[in-house]
Formats: sequence, structure tokens, C-alpha cells
Amino acid sequence: MKTYPPPCAVLWDYDGTLVDTEGIWLDIEIEMMADRGVVWTHEQGYALVGVSARTASTAMRAALPESDVSLQELSEERATRVADRVRALPLPWRPGAEMLLTALYEAGIPCGLYSASPANVLHAGLSQLRPGVFATVVDGDSVTRGKPAPDGYLMAAGRLGFAARDCLVIEDSPSGTAAGRASGAVVLAVPDKCSLSEYPGQLLLPTLQGLSVADLQHYFAIGASQLSNRSNSPADGSLPLHCSVTDQLDLAVNELLL
Repeated sequence: MKTYPPPCAVLWDYDGTLVDTEGIWLDIEIEMMADRGVVWTHEQGYALVGVSARTASTAMRAALPESDVSLQELSEERATRVADRVRALPLPWRPGAEMLLTALYEAGIPCGLYSASPANVLHAGLSQLRPGVFATVVDGDSVTRGKPAPDGYLMAAGRLGFAARDCLVIEDSPSGTAAGRASGAVVLAVPDKCSLSEYPGQLLLPTLQGLSVADLQHYFAIGASQLSNRSNSPADGSLPLHCSVTDQLDLAVNELLL
């Protein structure tokens, strides 16, 4: 039986994976829309989990009747209010995330972070962490194509000097796990607000609580084995690199607005 080395690096998502901030985003969206006389539901907010700031702002603006607010203004207000809320609160770690991140750091396994969140939101939270715990950070402003495109994870892996296929991605959202799969990485899917499925190379876990570095190495080996055995067909649900991510994002937003 072929054996696989441990992951060269672990690439983390931020909101909903590392920290429990998805609820903060939703609260801010509800408050912003209420300020403008519009009811924004939990279902509408959860549909935007993991998407780019522009996609989220587009959906919010479309729900505003005859609004003259620009996408940029809406996006900047949303990010600023979330960043201010995060600074005012203790960092809300997801179960097991802090201990696992610390264990990886102490084991010398480099970690990167890729989030759809803008830089000011990430800084509000990451400034509360131990310096150097993330060897690289890719924010939503650093990539042209957001999740589910693989660009951010490819960038993070490249900055660390590795191919994405040699990395383990930890994600909580459908768009985020799709981005991880499209990059060629092994994906550990840990659902938060959205349900997720298993695919070849994507393993589903209910929580990070109690996981050790050895556990991650074990799951990476399973996922790497699955990827090496799968066919070239995209029928497993991953996003082939030749697919139009823009078209898929447009469809997702259109479905949200129907």
C-alpha cells in the first residue's frame, strides 16, 4: 500500500472555521438593512457564507428599493462595522481551532490563511493572535476571483513554497470547500452554518475539537490516497480549473435574489 507524507502546510479559512464570526457578519447585515428599512433574513445571510465581499454586497444592494448607495460604499460599511465588532469582543474561537493551530505551530508545520474577508476585518482578529502563527495571509482583496475559485489557496500555498496538492485545507462553507478542491489540495470540511458533503479528497468532520497533528496527518493521507485514485471526471463535485467561476458566482447570486 502506498504511503503519503504529512501535509507540507495547513491552509485555514477564517470566518466559521478558525473563529465563530459568521454570526457577526449576519448581525451586521441585518442591522445595515434595517437601517435602510429592509428586513434581511437569516436565510439570505447564510446563503452568502464564504462568498466574496462584492458578491455579498451585490445581493444586499439588490434587496434595497431604489437605493443610490454604491456597491463599494455598502461593502466598506459592512467590513468596517464587522471589524469594529470583532475588536470589541474576545476572539470567538471555533471549537478546537485554537489548540490545533497552536499544536501545528509548535510542530513546525507552516500554516497559511485565506479568507474572503477584507484586510481590515482580518487584521481586527489576527492582531489578537501570537505573532507568526500564520506564515502567510491572503485576504479577499488580494485575489481577482474569490471562492469557489482556487486562486486564494493557490496563492497561499505558493507563498509558502509548496504545491497546493501537498497542503491540507480546512474549510466550513460550500464555496470554500469547492475552492480547496479546485486547488488540488486535500480538504477537511468542518460545517458551521451550512451543510457539507464528502467528495474524493474531501473528508467531513463534525468538529476540530480534540484533533491532534497526528490526526490531521492521518486524514491528509486518506484524502491524498483518494485523489490519486479518482478519475479525471469532474462528476465528484469539485470545480474543474477550466470552468467559468464568474458564471457560477452569477448563478449563485441570481438564485439568491429570486
